[in-house]
Amino acid sequence: MDKTILSVIIPIKNIGKWVNNIENNIKTFSKNSEFKYEFIFIYSLPEDKSVSKLKARISNNKFIKFCSDNGTGIYSAMNMGIKKATGSYMIFFGADDVFMEKSLLTIKEILTNNSKIDIFLFEVIVNKEKEKNLRRGSVNGGKIGRIHWLFGQPRIHQGIIYRRSFIVERLISFPTKLQVTADYIFTSIIYSFKPSVCEIDLPIAIYNLSGFSSKSTLIKNYIEHIKGYSQNKRLRKYLPLILISRIVFILYKYILSFIFRIKNNLIDI
Repeated sequence: MDKTILSVIIPIKNIGKWVNNIENNIKTFSKNSEFKYEFIFIYSLPEDKSVSKLKARISNNKFIKFCSDNGTGIYSAMNMGIKKATGSYMIFFGADDVFMEKSLLTIKEILTNNSKIDIFLFEVIVNKEKEKNLRRGSVNGGKIGRIHWLFGQPRIHQGIIYRRSFIVERLISFPTKLQVTADYIFTSIIYSFKPSVCEIDLPIAIYNLSGFSSKSTLIKNYIEHIKGYSQNKRLRKYLPLILISRIVFILYKYILSFIFRIKNNLIDI
């Protein structure tokens, strides 16, 4: 039996309106018989009705796993997905995200021909915008983030594909005590091990901005950056730089905002 190339890990809870979307994603993969994949759905106990509905509709697919998680929250579910995955590579998706069918065979070719790459940074289309409006699934956040990964923002993990063995061998996991930016801290921990990274100019998913992280404020994100770096022994040495840089970023943002308001008021006068 051919080895599974990609494990798609999807935490699920109260996903009633996204059941059809999940089914369509599975059909997208099923059309590409050359792509050896698995979908891993992680749900928290007690099992809600939407999860039971999804199970009834797709559980007969041999490439699908349902796993319960006794922990709470999306990041605990993602950690369970890492434990249950068997693919050479992993990607974390939401129930409302959409795979781009035309990209699948290219992804398969890239993953099978570059087995020594630890992280692939693809692109995503946000909320079905035109393809010129792409966002890279990189840990880098804006221009300042491209200077170094320490200055990055939480980015779109639907565009990041990780080599599973790199993560498992180093016992890397999502910090479950964070509410919003654990995906950024997770990738920062990976970067601290100096992985091999490959950026691919290919959109692989449509990302929905309605998720919980999209409602978080900049200050809340930065507070969680500080917490995340202080809680991890590999990242703790960077904490002074994180503290200083986040304070500077916030001051810079609000100074620009203040100047902009003054300029507008003068124009109105």
